[in-house]
Amino acid sequence: MRVAVAKQFGAVEGIKLGIGYLGPPPVQVYAFRVDGLLIDTGPPILQREFMGWLEEQLIEQVFITHHHEDHSGNVNPIAQKHSTAIFGSPLCSELVQGKVGTCLPQRMYWGTPRYTNKVIPFSNTTLETEKHRFELIAIPGHSPDQIALYEPNEGWLFSADAFVSPIIKYFMREESMYEQITSLKKLVALDFEALFCSHNPLMEGGKEKLNQKIQFFENFYGQVVYWANQGNTPRAIMRQIEQKENWTQRFLTGGKMSARNMVLSVLRDEAIRR
Repeated sequence: MRVAVAKQFGAVEGIKLGIGYLGPPPVQVYAFRVDGLLIDTGPPILQREFMGWLEEQLIEQVFITHHHEDHSGNVNPIAQKHSTAIFGSPLCSELVQGKVGTCLPQRMYWGTPRYTNKVIPFSNTTLETEKHRFELIAIPGHSPDQIALYEPNEGWLFSADAFVSPIIKYFMREESMYEQITSLKKLVALDFEALFCSHNPLMEGGKEKLNQKIQFFENFYGQVVYWANQGNTPRAIMRQIEQKENWTQRFLTGGKMSARNMVLSVLRDEAIRR
């Protein structure tokens, strides 16, 4: 089942994209469009549906929030069809040019990454359209190049993958929990109403959900540090905090995505901070 559903969020348009093999998609991702600005480009596996959504639409500029394939997957066809600038952070521009390893589930649901040199390094702290001025805020942790777009006059926060859910059950291998906590605290300090999360947009209650995620991460982080200081191994720490592993996911991803990675992230972050 291929899903491409256009949605309207006031002045902001979105498209929900996902693919399911035995029913509805288990994961989905949004791209957003407002005032000639396209925020992210969807996964390569749904190029046909995504490019169809853009038909006869004026795209004046594009911003890629981070390099992951579900956000940067259709940069090349957009560059071929639309004469427009495609921006991303300097690190994003670098990462989309080289091979970033993906696992089997990522390729199944998002497609094989398409590497590109079309993302222009953008170092400015703001991005302007005809009617809006977006503040660009670095929010690393999930991805080192991740950027949020904040429109204070409208109360819009495009948070990329910083939120997703208040409860997280697994990490990718390279994620940093400490950096995510720091980034989330940046976001909750902003004055916004609409949280345009790339996987779970919320038109109300977004700040409360972000605070719930901060609390979850801080509790998790503190527990891991406590049990590590008692001399426990990562496996023993998982038993102590009753963190359950999804062994099917861990096997299919070759360990790239797992609950264990959350524990390892805390241990790695603590080693760096000491």
